[in-house]
Amino acid sequence: MANTLKFGNGEWYGKKDTILAYNDENSNYKPLPFNFSRASKATVINKDGLIEEVGSGQPRVDYKDDSKGALLLEPSRTNLITQSESFPNTYWTKSGASIQGNPSTAGSELVTNGDFDTDSDWIKDSGWTISGGLLNCNNSTSNNTRQLISDYSTSKLYLVTYTISNYSSGGVRFDLGYNNGVTRNANGTYTEQLSFLDGGAFNGYLRIFSDGASQLSIDNLSVKEVQGFTSPDGTNNAYEVLTTASGTSAYDVSVYEAISGQPTSAKTNSFFVKPNGQRWLYLVPPNGGSNVVFFDLQNGVIGTEKGASKGKIETYPNGWYRLSLTEDTNINYCYFGVGFCDGDDSFTYTQSSNSIFLYGAQYELGSYATSYISTSGSAVTRLADVCNNGGNDQVINSTEGVLYANILKTNNSDYITLSISADANNFLNMGFNPSNKFFFRITANNSVVFNNESISSTNNRYYKIAFKYKSGDSAIWIDGIEVFQSTQSFSFTSALSDLSFKFRKSDSLFPFYGNVKDVKVYNTALSDSELQALTQV
Repeated sequence: MANTLKFGNGEWYGKKDTILAYNDENSNYKPLPFNFSRASKATVINKDGLIEEVGSGQPRVDYKDDSKGALLLEPSRTNLITQSESFPNTYWTKSGASIQGNPSTAGSELVTNGDFDTDSDWIKDSGWTISGGLLNCNNSTSNNTRQLISDYSTSKLYLVTYTISNYSSGGVRFDLGYNNGVTRNANGTYTEQLSFLDGGAFNGYLRIFSDGASQLSIDNLSVKEVQGFTSPDGTNNAYEVLTTASGTSAYDVSVYEAISGQPTSAKTNSFFVKPNGQRWLYLVPPNGGSNVVFFDLQNGVIGTEKGASKGKIETYPNGWYRLSLTEDTNINYCYFGVGFCDGDDSFTYTQSSNSIFLYGAQYELGSYATSYISTSGSAVTRLADVCNNGGNDQVINSTEGVLYANILKTNNSDYITLSISADANNFLNMGFNPSNKFFFRITANNSVVFNNESISSTNNRYYKIAFKYKSGDSAIWIDGIEVFQSTQSFSFTSALSDLSFKFRKSDSLFPFYGNVKDVKVYNTALSDSELQALTQV
């Protein structure tokens, strides 16, 4: 037998707009490039297990599940969440919860004269004075002292630290723009993390508010930007979610966003989550509690799936999971979020010190979660991967041969196929149909020789498939077992010359979307023992 085309199996050679198959018969290496395209950036899991962004036209070899890697081919998808990582931003509603960064990453001081050594740099309303190295409040109204923080962002977190002394009445709180801090009414040193909220004339101002008739002094005021914690992309852009309340209903203790006017087709929500003591979470679907999915982070499994929702939990390095929920609903208003609960199939939550780390929110129209698409202010579209036109008539035999692939299918809503073809009238296919069945077909001289769509398949798992084609002696082997035979005679009237991840050479129908670990072409019809060995798992 001659293995005339090899692709993958740990040997990946790709660059912009191309990825190589090859023929190495007699130790004579001959490249057999596929044409590759994707007119946008995209992400992939690299060899270090981290999410990495690659450029337009760059093939993606994904190493999430296997150190040998797999070519990742995906349809076009749009992340409709416009702040996918900026959980401090008020875009995200925090109900019974707060977003925290890593205090150890605090940057440079943003406040001028925070020790109040001089009577300068602050705009003071009546009742506020600076003297004796203190900011003093002797107020009977709720007015403020303020300072503009010129270099601020509504998508970042800031560590605010201050000391209250000489307290006798009232209270004081620190606001960033229009985002209210916690009111304090006792002597002590306090620390809190806040984000800026824009809303009017005081955008960008640190404001110190008195709470009615207040008598107290303030010193040692500091505001510093803090970054997040290490995320699945290896940078400090994940945030800790701490709970600030208990709850009994959906959304009581959660981080969520509401998106209106959405189509009534399938929708998928996903988050990257790392537990910090918290065991149970739920994902919030479009219509709230009736179709929620619960997740057990201690055991890495899905709990109850309510109503029409289906969940998925994927393991990532360094203790991270990706949780996703898919729902096909007639509701076009989407609450998209993650909530805390004490156990499976219950919204009851008792506040504790347990928390989670959160990263990478994605909401996309489709029946499964695709690779992460980062956003920072607007929706972002990742365009489709296209990989076609490999091989030639020197390595593909038009009389007999075998097409082998080790591939994973996702929850496809259409046919996804590989093909060896000559033209629109002569080709063979293998892949999957939309009903969780395998799909095999031979078309010769514009006549369908056979069409098999009766063998069941399972989403999100790899199969080793061999399609032997030979007039009067064709067969299909899957995972070491022969599942179909055909004695149908046929003859291709044009030379097979093209291997593509689609239905046939002459059009763009039914592209293959999924993961491709290995593809091989043989120019002879292998024996049963050879086919069994080739597809053995």
